[in-house]
Amino acid sequence: MNLEEFTLPNGHVVNHEVARHLSAAAIVPLTDDGERILLIRQFRPVLNAWLWEIPAGLLEKGEDPMSCATRELEEETGWTAKKVEPVVAIPTSCGFTDEYIHIFKGVGLKPGRQGREPSEVIEEKFFTRDEIRRMIAQREIVDSKTLAGLLLTLFF
Repeated sequence: MNLEEFTLPNGHVVNHEVARHLSAAAIVPLTDDGERILLIRQFRPVLNAWLWEIPAGLLEKGEDPMSCATRELEEETGWTAKKVEPVVAIPTSCGFTDEYIHIFKGVGLKPGRQGREPSEVIEEKFFTRDEIRRMIAQREIVDSKTLAGLLLTLFF
């Protein structure tokens, strides 16, 4: 984190701690009929918790966000998508970092090649739209990128 000086639109000068960070990409994987959604359950050491999430990862230097999303889908789940399209790009935590996460929808899943890193402790599972609704309502899904991706992809 660095302390940086900013001039606000009203002319006031402030200092903020800023974390400059690579952007990321994520994907909402759907079956051909759009009725089943593939989520991963990943252990997050910083929170000491298991979270239900959509596959995601950091962009490699010079990597296109769509390429990153499709790469992460295959590496983390062992599945690929026939069709991938953008949904939204959102700031991850605009109070202190410049990181954006680009969220995509992937439809038409087919088996690929899993390639998890040793630091990725992951399980994957398919859910119906109704199960996803229930999990969101019961706060079983709390990850912000996952909530944004699911809500914008499945319900709008």
